[in-house]
Amino acid sequence: MKNVIDRIKHMGVCSDKIFAILIFGSQARKDKAADEYSDLDVILIVDEPDYFISTDQWLCEIGSFNTSFTETLLDYTDERRILFDNTFDIDFIFWTKKTIMSIPNDEALLLFSRGYSFLVDKIGLENKLALSQIIGQEQQILTENNFVNIVNNFWYHTVWTVKKIKRGELWIAKQCLDVHMKGLLLSVIEFYAKTKYGDSYDTWNNGRFIETWAETWIIDRLNYCFAQYNNASIISALTATMDLFRLLAVEISEKRNYQYPKNADEYTCKVVAEMLFNYI
Repeated sequence: MKNVIDRIKHMGVCSDKIFAILIFGSQARKDKAADEYSDLDVILIVDEPDYFISTDQWLCEIGSFNTSFTETLLDYTDERRILFDNTFDIDFIFWTKKTIMSIPNDEALLLFSRGYSFLVDKIGLENKLALSQIIGQEQQILTENNFVNIVNNFWYHTVWTVKKIKRGELWIAKQCLDVHMKGLLLSVIEFYAKTKYGDSYDTWNNGRFIETWAETWIIDRLNYCFAQYNNASIISALTATMDLFRLLAVEISEKRNYQYPKNADEYTCKVVAEMLFNYI
């Protein structure tokens, strides 16, 4: 790893196309530090992002790679993900000086709150940024309105999923259940942990390390919440997801003194029972 980072740093120092290089993510954090499976997250501050997206010449200075593709990060940033020899992967983000100086606080928190470091800084960027102020910031706590919206969203998409099952659109039903609805379930699992252990309790993000911070009984119940590609499995996983979501959300509402959309819950369960009766 050190050799790779040294080569990236050398490339940045020597290239007139690169003004600064930052690393963040697992290689820059102290809590749950990088292991043998970790990638390297790198931000290059450049004037011409397209050059680094569309050409490979600069990569030869780092090492031999086997596959590369691009995707969009944060709705506006191109990211190039590259798999080098020995399965080592590096994610490169390319920002202009204007982009990094105007990054919204919530996005800066998502990227840099676990730590970052400059490998190269030719323009005094580190002194111009206030990134250090977000290190260790607490995650946002759901307001009552946020919470109620998540609960209503969940019950709405429960009915939506059942409609797709009845129509025979299993791909769409499973995608809604195991992607969209699981995202809502994760929000409730995170908020449940903070409700039980305090608002500063660290739940990471996007399910990272959930096995270490969530209750063991929750992890055990997640065994039943993900579906195989058939009617019976999707219905079984949907029912398990509904039960777990309700259990957590109701307890949150009681302990936080938040409203719980009971009517949405009851109506949804009535509809689901009617639509799936003798269906399997």
